[in-house]
Amino acid sequence: MSLVALLRGINLGAKNKVDMKSLKTLFEEMGFENVRTYIQTGNVIFDNTTYDILEIEKMLFATYGFNIPVVLRTKAELEEIQQHPVFLKDQVYVMFLANEISDEQQALLDSLVEDEFVVLKRKNIIINMSKNYHQTKFTNTFFEKKLGMVSTARNQNTVNKILLKM
Repeated sequence: MSLVALLRGINLGAKNKVDMKSLKTLFEEMGFENVRTYIQTGNVIFDNTTYDILEIEKMLFATYGFNIPVVLRTKAELEEIQQHPVFLKDQVYVMFLANEISDEQQALLDSLVEDEFVVLKRKNIIINMSKNYHQTKFTNTFFEKKLGMVSTARNQNTVNKILLKM
């Protein structure tokens, strides 16, 4: 089974630098198979049926010295996202949530988010932004604060490229 580990908050600006070659090596040392990375934002694709997110995060901290939250998705989950009508729009981002949202959290998002969006399987927010990502208030940080959980964002192009590598 192909999975992608989506790492939160690495290689953004001058801090939290993680070299993709060393990241690939670390995942191989953890026993993951057919490990490959895609771009510097922390997308590690691998083939395995067993994994432990907490163990991955623990090893990342031990290696790099700072907390790196991880969100995992399967190839099938990314394909489902890719096939959703909202994903096919113009300025699309996906917020990959660490946990499923509740009905109350869904209602909160429905009342706050003005752009077209959908929450798929209670753990993926596909949003068609009316403004550029750097101009909108509906960023990954917005969703993390409103939902009280870790999430990590990828644009439509990155999701498509990850799927091609899976």
